[in-house]
Amino acid sequence: MDNAHLKKTWEKGIKALKQRDFARATAILKKVEKAVSEDPDVHFALADAFLGQGKADQAIRQCRRGVDAAPNAIVGWIRLGRVLLMTGKGEQALKTFNKAQTVSPDHPHVAAGIAESKAMVGDLPGAEAAFSQALSLAPGEPDLIISMARVQDARGQVQNAEKTLREACAAHPDAISLWQSLGRALRAWDRIEDASDVCREAQVHHPHSVELKAQRAELAYELRDLETARQLLTELAQAYPDDVNIQNDLAQVLASLGEDVESQERFKNLTEREPLFGQPWLNVARAKRYEDPQDGEIQKMRAALKRRQLQPAQAAYLHFALGKALDDCQEYDEAFAHYQKANAIWRSQLDFDPKALEAQIDRLIGAFTPELMTRFEGRGNSSMRPLMIVGMPRSGTTLLEQVLCAHPDVETAGELRTLAQAARGLTKSGENSWPECIADIAPELLADQAQGYLDVLSARSGAAAKVVDKMPQNFLHLGLAALLFPKAVIVHCVRDPLDTCLSNFFQVFPAGIDFAYDLSDLGHYFRNYQRLMAHWGALLGAQLVTVCYEELVSGPEKVLRPLLEAVRLDWHDACLSHQQSVGRVDTLSLYQVRKPLNTGSTERWRNYEKHLAPLRAVLAGE
Repeated sequence: MDNAHLKKTWEKGIKALKQRDFARATAILKKVEKAVSEDPDVHFALADAFLGQGKADQAIRQCRRGVDAAPNAIVGWIRLGRVLLMTGKGEQALKTFNKAQTVSPDHPHVAAGIAESKAMVGDLPGAEAAFSQALSLAPGEPDLIISMARVQDARGQVQNAEKTLREACAAHPDAISLWQSLGRALRAWDRIEDASDVCREAQVHHPHSVELKAQRAELAYELRDLETARQLLTELAQAYPDDVNIQNDLAQVLASLGEDVESQERFKNLTEREPLFGQPWLNVARAKRYEDPQDGEIQKMRAALKRRQLQPAQAAYLHFALGKALDDCQEYDEAFAHYQKANAIWRSQLDFDPKALEAQIDRLIGAFTPELMTRFEGRGNSSMRPLMIVGMPRSGTTLLEQVLCAHPDVETAGELRTLAQAARGLTKSGENSWPECIADIAPELLADQAQGYLDVLSARSGAAAKVVDKMPQNFLHLGLAALLFPKAVIVHCVRDPLDTCLSNFFQVFPAGIDFAYDLSDLGHYFRNYQRLMAHWGALLGAQLVTVCYEELVSGPEKVLRPLLEAVRLDWHDACLSHQQSVGRVDTLSLYQVRKPLNTGSTERWRNYEKHLAPLRAVLAGE
């Protein structure tokens, strides 16, 4: 190959790389490699191409060849270390960055690499010290400050992490990534209102930031302030009509508001404009009932999955959408195959640990004893206004919420994280961590946390006698809930274990639910949930009322009359036709709960019985 031809081939390879056509880029760049095997840039480009295809070992080999070709070039060492970090090889990355330090002792990226490597191998104190060293070499560098805060958070030093980010925002208000990280951190700590306040403050400094406005919209959605979310996203959609993520988010808000026609028009428009964008396909599939496996939309989704440029996350959405569509068509084996592929993609990005979950449940059971409950009896708040609905995700909690909210004396505050926040607040005041710290809590703190919870209810509702908190995961905090509100009724939704777990397996969840993408993981989670609920049942007695999903949909009045009596509400016929009053729904059940009560989702597991051996085995304790 002459030089002109070689240069042209190189440019084609780089172009394919930028277009994310990694297989084509690899094939082209290999030709260049044969001609100039000692050029480190070629090896690094090939590493990127292999990484794009998920071929980590080949990417690392190419990086090592690049370093061998130019051993005194610090950029090469940093590139190799970054690839090792990206592929989770912390020990090797640490060795690489330590070698890099001998080449360039005071390079901030090398110091940062050492810090990240130490964090990856679990040396969090060493990582924090290394990030401090890196910041001394590059003061005010946003990425380093953010990484420092993450390590502090991982060490359980939440207050230090927040201080690090807030001080950095004050010192460097022009660095938008610092504001965004502080907002995301507050959101992760279940302080959504505070995160929203930070985003508003950040917009003073960055009034034209698309990212901040989008973050504000996302937080408004979580706070159930759907009108604000719609306003922000409408502004963004008008300003950036080609941004498919913004258009999709606006359509999602409209769907939650019950504006089905406009939301579906937007979703379908997105599938036409960008068929490799999987998210809108899932919403289209959820809102429709398919009858023919050769339906045109199903064929388009199948075709999209064959495209090489399709990103894994978008492929997962398409597989979920096809699973739902083919389930409608009663093509259960093919539907399950798509669900399996979707879940495998999602599970590969998560780190669910069944043993850690089991230890967490053991600690909760050990901390909340009959003796503890007796010792704190009467120390909480006597209010009966809170009406908590708990259970496994997909157990009917949203349906029951909407049925109860059809009653004129009931409103909903949505899925609150206030109980989890209360647990964290109590942890700060004691020497032990949660839940062991509950034994040493000053009784007046319970009253303070109870009042704080009531304040949140009041801010999220009107003057209704009962306000629903429909956070399924609050089942982890029922001991605390009973201490805070000893007279309030807590409702536990239960559903057939196989139906519950299968319904979880068929969904894409918001961040935080990491157990739902593997049948064995689901079985482990369900067994531990059952174990904890049995403990709460023995501890709380009549304060905990159980509602069976199958009984609710087959004989609603028989279930609802005693439930309303238990929460001291008169009977109201509107509860039998909740679909006529459903307003805003911001959970995965937004399409189902707009229908009348029906038994269409009971014993659904039978359609997939032959695929459920891993789940059955764990549920049976095998």
